[in-house]
Amino acid sequence: MTWTAQAQPLFLAGVLGWSGTAKTVTGDARGRVAGTALHRLLGARVAPAAYVTLGAAELLLALALLVAPGRPTALAAAALSCGFLAYLGYAAVATPKASCGCLGKKKVRLSWRTFARAGLLLAAALVAAADAAPQWWDSPPLVPVALLLVGEAALFVALSAELDRLWLTPLRRLRVRLTRPLAGAPDEVPLQATVSTLVRSPAYREVAIWLTSDVLEHWDADGWRILVYGARLPDRPVTAVFAVPLAGGAEGPDVAAVRVTLVDEADVGGAAEPRAADLGGAAEEAGALAVS
Repeated sequence: MTWTAQAQPLFLAGVLGWSGTAKTVTGDARGRVAGTALHRLLGARVAPAAYVTLGAAELLLALALLVAPGRPTALAAAALSCGFLAYLGYAAVATPKASCGCLGKKKVRLSWRTFARAGLLLAAALVAAADAAPQWWDSPPLVPVALLLVGEAALFVALSAELDRLWLTPLRRLRVRLTRPLAGAPDEVPLQATVSTLVRSPAYREVAIWLTSDVLEHWDADGWRILVYGARLPDRPVTAVFAVPLAGGAEGPDVAAVRVTLVDEADVGGAAEPRAADLGGAAEEAGALAVS
């Protein structure tokens, strides 16, 4: 256990040095502490100063762990870890949706990972305090110590939701690229996607003032989706027939390719909601005509 205890001051110094630097050096303390449980606990006037003071204390303790490792500094780290756990317990009860503000400006909600991370620091401090091991520079076994430090650092990162952007998000993106979870999904274009393309088109804007309904009917034909809307001109009711291309580039179908024609209801039998079969000729015309 001696070499395990030798490694803990290095691990604790790295974590506390990182956390302390984030609190004291980067950005505006008032902005970083806003929205955290510390703001709720101490108030807007005291919380920023307490936040910076805590960061300075973490930096001093990190330095002490490096230059004077031993039971006193390990116990100080254990006491600080207990303070973290008590603060997190208060935050979970008083402001469960708030951030703890533990690692700088990145704000994430409290979770079991936050408590587990504080528990990891407490465990490391107790291991260092329980064994009167020599200092870390006194001929430790380099390979085991290095592997232990890498493992502890990896576990700390995994328990830090603030750092997910560095490893978890890229890992999820890689999994999506490799597994292609939507590869087996049907190729049919959702109606809402077609409507979204339609409403952004010049053709739609030309006739939108006359439309009196939502989509009445729709069907696909030869690479186009035909959408039927009710409409009314100043002197008579009509039917608006849009043709929207189904295929498109990386950004979707070309909105400039959308076509529309207005069909007099008298030409399709005067029905208020013409059937798709009655509008077959109008649909073909919609695929070829631009708005005049």
